[in-house]
Amino acid sequence: MAVPHHRHHHGHGGKRPWWKGFRTTAAIGYVIRHYTEPRNRMVIERAGVRAGDRVVDIGCGPGDSVALAAAAAPGVQVVGVDPGFPFRLATALRTLGLGRAVRVRRGAAERLPVPDDWATLVVSINAFHHWEDRRRGLAEVRRVLAPKGRLVLVDEDFPEDHQHTRFHREAGEDAPVDAGSPVVREWLGELGFGEVTLECVEDAGGTPHHVLCAVRAT
Repeated sequence: MAVPHHRHHHGHGGKRPWWKGFRTTAAIGYVIRHYTEPRNRMVIERAGVRAGDRVVDIGCGPGDSVALAAAAAPGVQVVGVDPGFPFRLATALRTLGLGRAVRVRRGAAERLPVPDDWATLVVSINAFHHWEDRRRGLAEVRRVLAPKGRLVLVDEDFPEDHQHTRFHREAGEDAPVDAGSPVVREWLGELGFGEVTLECVEDAGGTPHHVLCAVRAT
């Protein structure tokens, strides 16, 4: 089931909107503003990164969560995946001292640059609601996860009047599909995930987030 993606809703009849020329500038601004986020530490701690884990961070942004995961336990390897060059550059620069423990790759949830069964942990922090095709992305997560591998999806619990909520409603979604949506848990069951749990957790800044965890059963 494909769902609307932000890049599809500029409302200009297929013409290139004026603001696309500022995409890189906007991304750089985002890197500066969100270089560190309280939710990243909260998520990595709750994910329980273990020694030797092989982690994929989907939509890694400026790389705060990548650096935290790589430093969380001995022998951890992290692949940070993001479609945006400014984000990949920021991640690569901030993790230079971690050497081969971190790789930064261009990609998206639906096309992960990771071999089958490689990951023991996949995280996506405040990015799931941006995936172009969320069910297909979850199927791709199952492909890259080893049996008994863990998935942690986190989205901010946006209020009804938030710009993200308004955007998705204007794009034709009755309700924005995020980590807290019931349909996501249905998809996970269909794809062979078990031990699915959902919590609403506040980060250190007091912002509430949906935290959805699951385990690849086989």
